[in-house]
Amino acid sequence: MRLLGKNEVIETLRLKIRTAELGELDDNLVWLEKALQPEWGQGDLARQVDGGKCLVFEDEGQELIGAVVVQGGEPAAGYASIPFIATKPARRFSGFGGEAALGIERWLRQHGAERVFAPVPDGRGLAVYFWLRLGYRALLRVEAPWPLSSLNDDRPEGIWMVRDED
Repeated sequence: MRLLGKNEVIETLRLKIRTAELGELDDNLVWLEKALQPEWGQGDLARQVDGGKCLVFEDEGQELIGAVVVQGGEPAAGYASIPFIATKPARRFSGFGGEAALGIERWLRQHGAERVFAPVPDGRGLAVYFWLRLGYRALLRVEAPWPLSSLNDDRPEGIWMVRDED
């Protein structure tokens, strides 16, 4: 099931976020492959693109800046998860990833998601800091919905993060 309609776009101050199309990520496979490792690979991302769960974000010049996987109904009905987000290395540290994540979260909440989770596999400390800066908090093990969301059937160990609604 596609997250966004064929021509639907989520707009933020500086970005347009839309569904990734097959083949358009090919020019970005080198940095995306590095961002996906060690838990996932190109095939895992390709399946997310095929399922309409991979979004891309572009700047005003329509340059592809990053990719994000959004899974509706995960970890349970009424929720959504963002298990992967990556920004092109040359465009990092400009706030684009955070702007995309918050724009997607806002859209998800407007379309019925009660909670939006960020599952972070072990070993991705920078991802933890990324989500913390956006106002997400780590859930205690007993309050987290297990297993961790993933881009494939392998469910890595890690932590669940969530941002409480304002």
